[in-house]
Amino acid sequence: MVPIHDRMPVVLETASWPVWLCEVDGDPATPLRPAAGGVLRAWPISTRVNAPSNNTPDLLNELEPPLAD
Repeated sequence: MVPIHDRMPVVLETASWPVWLCEVDGDPATPLRPAAGGVLRAWPISTRVNAPSNNTPDLLNELEPPLAD
């Protein structure tokens, strides 16, 4: 995530939900660890996502790499 942002999003495994939500005893900070490899994926998308008026599924389509000259 470092190339995108200096903070890691919270990604909780399903088994950690009860502790995180304080439904069972335990330290809610325990599940906070980096996501396992392969859980997160990043790809370039259109800058159209920056406008709230744009709200279509194609916004998440991966951009084609630019053609080489």
